Amino acid sequence: MQALVHSSLQRRSGRRAFTLAELMVSMTVFGLATTGAVTFFLQALNMYHYDGGKVLVNRDIRTFTSEMTSNATYANYFLIYPSFTDRTVTVSGVTSDAAVNHGQSGDFLVLVYKDETDDTKVSRLVGYYRAPTNASDPTSQGPVRTFDLTISPSTTASVLSLLPATSTLNTNPEVIELSKGLSTGKLFYNFNDRSVMIKGQIIHRGSLTKAATNTYNFTVSPRG
Repeated sequence: MQALVHSSLQRRSGRRAFTLAELMVSMTVFGLATTGAVTFFLQALNMYHYDGGKVLVNRDIRTFTSEMTSNATYANYFLIYPSFTDRTVTVSGVTSDAAVNHGQSGDFLVLVYKDETDDTKVSRLVGYYRAPTNASDPTSQGPVRTFDLTISPSTTASVLSLLPATSTLNTNPEVIELSKGLSTGKLFYNFNDRSVMIKGQIIHRGSLTKAATNTYNFTVSPRG
């Protein structure tokens, strides 16, 4: 009788050990499957957001180039300043307009429109400027913002005196969420005082691990 009981216990003990081993194998397989599924999900999510970011980048490029080309076509001339907040230069105690010359770049473009009946007067200003997110690093990425001012009545006052206050830096509407200038780090290049070359990079935080980017390079010329 004791032998039978002992044999029965051995069989039960063996079955328990076998079941535990199966459980451990099952948990291992389940863990591997779960890890693979999570990895696949994250990769798919990254790809989805990255592709969405690329779509937004291309949309922004089309919108930006179309809008700026249209506005520049009807402008009479342009001015480019180092930045929205850097518009003047002081030499020997004399402060003057800091608009850049041919061959120089800046982050603040102003399209100037003259009065149709008196070309000595200014009737409208349209501005585009890049506002770096890091004030201490003017080459850092930042949004491109715009403003459109109708000057009424038109005036012979200087363009510099008509520009929006520097305190409005972050209050104007965004045209591009994030941008970075190429080459010199500035967005707008004065070509022969006749055309504006725009060279930059649009950035969207499309992915969890990688931003979606694309470059844009085009030229606009006021009618003069």
